[in-house]
Amino acid sequence: MAKPIEQVEQDLHQLRTTSRELGRELTAAYRSYFGCFAPTLKQQSIQGCYHLCTNFYPEAFLKINYDRRAQLLKTLQRVISNAIADLSVHIESSGSTSNSENDDEPTGELTAMPAIPIDWFETPSSLSTWQRNLEEELNHSLKEISYKLNVLLQQAQIMPSDIPKPILEANPEADRQGGNTANIPNLLSVLIGKNSNQRSAELDEDDDDEEEDAEDALDAMMENLIQARDPAQIIQIHSLYLRLTEVEFSNVTVLSLRKNISQLANKVKILNREYMHKQQELKIAEAEAAWRNSWFENP
Repeated sequence: MAKPIEQVEQDLHQLRTTSRELGRELTAAYRSYFGCFAPTLKQQSIQGCYHLCTNFYPEAFLKINYDRRAQLLKTLQRVISNAIADLSVHIESSGSTSNSENDDEPTGELTAMPAIPIDWFETPSSLSTWQRNLEEELNHSLKEISYKLNVLLQQAQIMPSDIPKPILEANPEADRQGGNTANIPNLLSVLIGKNSNQRSAELDEDDDDEEEDAEDALDAMMENLIQARDPAQIIQIHSLYLRLTEVEFSNVTVLSLRKNISQLANKVKILNREYMHKQQELKIAEAEAAWRNSWFENP
């Protein structure tokens, strides 16, 4: 026999109240986190670009004159600052987003997700979705920043013009196949066969499915690498790949704030499981009541 409907509804009401309180705690935790994470992300992004320009593509960087170098570094800082500002608005209750654009910034195919409305704190289920989407947005933004900065360095003729697109986009599959072999945080180093670039370009033209296109391009890279018996046909390329764990690991305060968020996120999971259980309890109680109301003894 299920609990009375009124008791289950009261339990659900209390869980919703707890959800709103936990939502406010999470919002405060994310605000504190972003307040420390933002300058750390900016520092790590600039440091990654620094290593690309000085350690891996020094000849290309030295070829451009002083004015172009100064303009490039100024634009790099603006791209990073704008991207971080766009990311920060996703935890504000207004849910507003920044649509500012700059003519000299590279534009790509990656676009930001819509902001999450604060009224999703009403139930544990919606709160869980809000928190999950916010984490996805955080990782998406790191990918977006990586892509924009890679394209900017490529447009400035620092990075090679024929780097396969999945590497520019900081594709996770590229990270798995290449990885951080440079031993420098937030960089991707990949060995590819020279013919990989041509194959990747062909796939970009022929395939409209971005995910399949990226996987096919990376498979082609590995195939060409295996078939390239001549070392002269194998090249190593480097690009920016901002990884959340590496950005956080560079700052002990960010790590501490991330731990706090993880603890709150675990509370959300527990609360959501209890909420879903209570919802099922309510359905059972309502079904039992409907049975009783519909049951009549045969005369």
